[in-house]
Amino acid sequence: MKRSRGTRRASDAGAFAALAVTLLVFFLGPYVVRGFGFPVGPDAPVYVWWTRLAGLDGLSAVHRPGVPALALVLVGTLHLPVVAVVAALEVVLGVTIGVASAALVRAANGSRAAWVLAGLLAGTFAAHLATGYLASLAFAALFLSAAVMLALATRRATVAAALLLGAGGLAHPLFFPLGALILVTAAALAWRSARDEAVRIGLAVLGGGAVLGLGVLALLAGPGPLSVDTSRDGFLRRAGLTDVLRSAYLDRFVHRWARYVQWASVPLAIVGLRGTGGFVGRFLRAWGVVLVAGVAFALATGLFPADRFITFGYVVPILAAYGLVRLWRALAPRHALVPRRALAILATGALTLAMLAGAFTAWARQEPFMSELEVSRVTSANPYAEAAPPGSPLVFSVNGEDGTVSFLATRAANVIRAGLPPDRIRDVLVVVPPPAEGAPTSPEREALTRLAERDAEVAEATHGAGGGAVSFLLAPFDRIDLPSAQQHLQERVATGVFVHPTTTDAPGLPVEPLEPSSPGGIALATFAVLALVTAIGYGWARSATDDALTAAALAPMFGTAALILAGIALERLGVPLTGSAGPTLVSALAGAGGYIAWPVLQRRTRARSPHEVDAEPHD
Repeated sequence: MKRSRGTRRASDAGAFAALAVTLLVFFLGPYVVRGFGFPVGPDAPVYVWWTRLAGLDGLSAVHRPGVPALALVLVGTLHLPVVAVVAALEVVLGVTIGVASAALVRAANGSRAAWVLAGLLAGTFAAHLATGYLASLAFAALFLSAAVMLALATRRATVAAALLLGAGGLAHPLFFPLGALILVTAAALAWRSARDEAVRIGLAVLGGGAVLGLGVLALLAGPGPLSVDTSRDGFLRRAGLTDVLRSAYLDRFVHRWARYVQWASVPLAIVGLRGTGGFVGRFLRAWGVVLVAGVAFALATGLFPADRFITFGYVVPILAAYGLVRLWRALAPRHALVPRRALAILATGALTLAMLAGAFTAWARQEPFMSELEVSRVTSANPYAEAAPPGSPLVFSVNGEDGTVSFLATRAANVIRAGLPPDRIRDVLVVVPPPAEGAPTSPEREALTRLAERDAEVAEATHGAGGGAVSFLLAPFDRIDLPSAQQHLQERVATGVFVHPTTTDAPGLPVEPLEPSSPGGIALATFAVLALVTAIGYGWARSATDDALTAAALAPMFGTAALILAGIALERLGVPLTGSAGPTLVSALAGAGGYIAWPVLQRRTRARSPHEVDAEPHD
């Protein structure tokens, strides 16, 4: 019997390892094959400049402090460039979502086929958030890990779930209410038949909310967040163009829904509902209800994008895995003949490949939203920005053939802020000149020009006394106005870079320039980040469960949560997250705490009555 259990656990460990390696290859593939040196996705440049700004002004300077805190600690501890760390987090967090999904199904005593498929489908589905949406990705991974802890149904696992939820809330505060709603719905479903479970869920939600609340209060001290438009959606909201924004939300949903949720996954997920029970079954049902209601509400009101609910809908691929297993059993019962087994292999294999193909296609199409040419031009402007009088507005012209230009303007602003000295990030202003006579325009472009001019006037009136605004034109972002810049006031200081006025003395070298990484550098950063968060988190994970395999699977997310919580706490106490000493101290304390708590909590568990001891998941 012992040999059978040991063999089964060894097989499970091998399956987890194979799943993790498969997902690593999937997420690293575009970087290696296509030679990317920057993280992919439209929001990646935002996290680069958020991290650089938080390193200078503190974590109070960003809206979502969790990922910048994590990135700063990783940059300082591992001595890696911020570009490589942001790219590595896209990969590592995507992998951990798949592994956490597998651990969730395994905790529900699902068959090995079910939890491996759940991990594979949910992990590849994470490609839709791994495109730069790091705060959402981190919350999803921590939320799934918290659900695994709640499935274990022990006191210490419940405490761990609360801490994971709190860290997830600090990564993305706006997603915490959504996660809380899913868990509260699950508690409501459990109230009659499993009241103890409902109480545990409620305590975990309250504990996570308390951690989030304390973090938010601690971050009130210090410079406030920089309120700028980091996306086209943000600009449309600030400009009051609600009709255009709602139209953009609907258009995005209509054109992307088939890519997010392939035709095969929804019916399989419905079939899979019958294969789930206990806490995990109620949790997945609650998630499904909130997902459907959220999409319907978003489409009806236009208050937020419906596709954001879909990209967070990991319940669909998880339930689809259950559905595939049920389909297999229906087509090929235990003693089925070879033709029936061949039919089962063909049917389930084709459906699995169909679902994987959608995620693969979406991920393979991703590209960085900052290029080496753009970053090079910003680097050339970097010393002139640093030489400008402190506090003076740095005005960058952005223009394009498109009648709206809003996406280009917000993307350019993110790239420019990422490449300038951190102490000048707050001074950046992007203006869009009025279109030439006869050129295409739109209410969106007119609003962008108007708001940009107003921002420039306010900034110059407020801060311009130190020397007035300095104007920049970088060719990659404004080739339309390039001829006039060459003929008039602005001076060409480098290829494709025009500045007015320039300082009389030649500026020095770029200050903290942003440099691209390489496919190899990003791959090495990924392995280093994964190794560090796993080593830090394993002690905490073993403190929460006696099952070594579950602990190993969730160790990266426990390490991520520990670094977020410790990073924010120590930074608020005055430990700098720049350089090497502060981040290394955070990493050491975060890791040591788990390895100290592990034996202490294990002794307390052994001292309690047998029915309170953790149960190990089994097939």
